[in-house]
Amino acid sequence: MTTSPPHWDEEADVIVVGYGFAGATAAMTAHDLGAKVLLIEKAPEAHKGGNSRVSANIVFWPNDIDKAKAYFRAMAGPYMDDITDEMLDVWAREMMANKAWLEGLGMVPVELPYVEFPEFAGSDCVHVLLNGEGPVGGERLWRLIESSVDARRIDTLYETPVVGLVRDGSEILGVTADRLGKRIAIRARRGVVLTCGGFENAPVMVRNYVAGLPTVYPVGTPYNTGDGIRMGIEVGADLWHMNNVSGPILSFKAPDIPVAQWLNLPHGKSYVFVGADGGRFTMEGEPCSVGDAHGKVRRHGQWQQQILPLPIHMIFDEAYRKSGHIGKAGADWDVSHGNRYDWSDDNLREVAKGWIKTADTLPGLAGLIGIPADVLEETVARFNADANEGYDPDWGRKANTLAPIETGPFYAMELTPAFVNTQGGPRRDAHARIVGVDGEPIGRLFSAGELGSIYSFLYQGGGNIAECFAFGRVAGRNVAHSPDTDGSAPA
Repeated sequence: MTTSPPHWDEEADVIVVGYGFAGATAAMTAHDLGAKVLLIEKAPEAHKGGNSRVSANIVFWPNDIDKAKAYFRAMAGPYMDDITDEMLDVWAREMMANKAWLEGLGMVPVELPYVEFPEFAGSDCVHVLLNGEGPVGGERLWRLIESSVDARRIDTLYETPVVGLVRDGSEILGVTADRLGKRIAIRARRGVVLTCGGFENAPVMVRNYVAGLPTVYPVGTPYNTGDGIRMGIEVGADLWHMNNVSGPILSFKAPDIPVAQWLNLPHGKSYVFVGADGGRFTMEGEPCSVGDAHGKVRRHGQWQQQILPLPIHMIFDEAYRKSGHIGKAGADWDVSHGNRYDWSDDNLREVAKGWIKTADTLPGLAGLIGIPADVLEETVARFNADANEGYDPDWGRKANTLAPIETGPFYAMELTPAFVNTQGGPRRDAHARIVGVDGEPIGRLFSAGELGSIYSFLYQGGGNIAECFAFGRVAGRNVAHSPDTDGSAPA
């Protein structure tokens, strides 16, 4: 944070920090209301889009406001204390408005059956939308939003990390940023909107805010390093939902690739995940590698955060090794962030790289990865017996996913926890204003998206993207209607 600088290098009515779905929506909304908008992104132009671009590109859309609020309350459970009725009303109304707004941009909504908590009140309102027919991902929704920004010719700076907010008393006047090796100050006549994502790639923040994860990697953008959280703290913002994350999922982190890779599990059956003691600890499988709900698991009748007994290894046999590539091979949505790796179909290239360890016997394999040989043998023997019966009494894997691990040689691949995204950040109110520790809004400072998300516990797939659009519009409208810093009304 700095006080008002001696001069401004540039100025605009509205500055939006971060170009993903939230930033694009805020920028378009403010622009359409007559504001001169400057969109600032720290990534190179080729890598723009953040987690939005490399996400599943699906949108949670509730078709009933009251049912949506009931569903949200059920997902939040005991974590509703800091979410006001006004905030929840705005969330539900704007989420419902998403479909018509996206159709106005040219989206062809196609419904995907994906209700994560059908037992919850209000779940019959849940719809998840894709942009046209086809599989999830592939930047299909991103391309629509990107083209909508391009059509408006909104000024955009790339490779320009914002490093601080400029504050005068109780109001934000602009930002400081690094541009082409020079520190510049940019005035925002009406306000600043922070849409710069979470802290998946900020190891110290992860250790401080998320229990039990000394090492974790992003599966999305490597550019989410907690910038908005740091800037918010500097100007006195209150924080919320910092320990709530989407994940951790189990993935693989290659030494020479900046982010973690999704696993490709369903092609084979003869595998298990084991923890540091050599025992199984969860149901292996999709959607998030450990059969969970975005990192939450149901244990003893209660939803709770998945605990990962690191280090974790995937143990499999020769039959599984031959059955297909374990890492995602050539995923289109990884291209923009340098995470494209064409995993070999037979996994032998990865064995040769040392990413996958191999031994003729299970005890030999246990010695290579440092876990008790007797426990690993016992774990595999129990799994094999259950697989032959077509029943997993320990963790509930379905019969059609089970096969005994019995064909040598045997293999082990170390897995790493990874985040889809974090949810915490500066607390926002129903007007998308960032709120200070004193409970009052910080003047001319707004936010949307993953940075300071409303989600406090459980999470419905597509909900973060939908929130980007919902609160992106709220932030864009309110910042555009703010008076100029000289006190004059918007034109």
